[in-house]
Amino acid sequence: MQTARRKGHTARFIFGVLAGCSFACALATFVLAWPRHSQSRGAELRPAAQYTLKLNRDISPATAGTIIAESDGLFTRAGLEVHVVAGSGDADAFAAVAADEHTIGIASAAAFLKARSEGLAIVAFAGCYAASPVEFFALPDTKLLLPSDLEGKRIGYMRGPELSAVLYEFVSKNSLAQSKLLPIESDDPLQDLLNRKIDVLLGNLDVEGQELARRNIEYKTLSPASYGVHAAAAVYFVQEQALGNRRSLEKLIIATAQGWNAAYADYDRTIPIIANSIDPPLSRPLIARLMDAQRGYLRPYAARFGELDERRIRSLQSQLLRRRVLQRPVDLNLAVNYDILKEAYRSGAKNLTRDEP
Repeated sequence: MQTARRKGHTARFIFGVLAGCSFACALATFVLAWPRHSQSRGAELRPAAQYTLKLNRDISPATAGTIIAESDGLFTRAGLEVHVVAGSGDADAFAAVAADEHTIGIASAAAFLKARSEGLAIVAFAGCYAASPVEFFALPDTKLLLPSDLEGKRIGYMRGPELSAVLYEFVSKNSLAQSKLLPIESDDPLQDLLNRKIDVLLGNLDVEGQELARRNIEYKTLSPASYGVHAAAAVYFVQEQALGNRRSLEKLIIATAQGWNAAYADYDRTIPIIANSIDPPLSRPLIARLMDAQRGYLRPYAARFGELDERRIRSLQSQLLRRRVLQRPVDLNLAVNYDILKEAYRSGAKNLTRDEP
């Protein structure tokens, strides 16, 4: 009997040791595997690419697609992190992109061509608008119905190649007498219009038009597009080195298009988000009015978001060369990348090929 008890005790002891060893091995395996598992999950959660979107102006309803894409997590789902930063002109955007290959800039097509011609290694890969939002603005008591109404009037516009290019083409296509026009470059043409220093302002619907609306000032417009001037609109651009991560740029275009679709789908939801994101602040009814106004520029009927019209860019370069704004031609095959948009259209067709937002 005593021998049997010793054997039973020994068996229980051995079983306990084996069980303890098994538990210790399992625990060690779990502990060793956990850091790798955590690192794997962390890698999945970290954005694949981080970008700063440097604007050439204030954050406004013209940036609504990006605002909603960020708010709705569309960039995050695409493996991106996008931070929008306001700017103070095309030169500001060029400087930001030149300093960081993870910065995407927005600038007028004319200013982009000029910067590239002067040696800045930048590449355009998408358009902000499918059509240019440039308009002629006048106060209600100024006659502005036809192109000929510009003759004899003082026409003010912001310094730089964008607006002067539109004016030059408008005069040429509508056979206006240049001797009867009074163009005036200005640092603040909007204030010049309000102070009656000029009669007509050539500017952007999403800049000068927005400010006039914000101040509740009535105005009338004349559209260059209605009289044969289809100017190239502002472009997205990056450093040449940034093209090494083309897939991320494609995802950014698709997510931004999704943001625009969402922005227009439900104003009750999206207008408050936009209102809380822009500066200077605008009333919600005014934001809705501006959103409606820019539909025709953002994506005209049957156009696709982000389109770059090669003919317009080539025509713009020819004009800038004739006027000696460019001292030498730009190799557009290197300066403009159309493949990113083509691939985005192919993989994100549902979001990019609707008739309108």
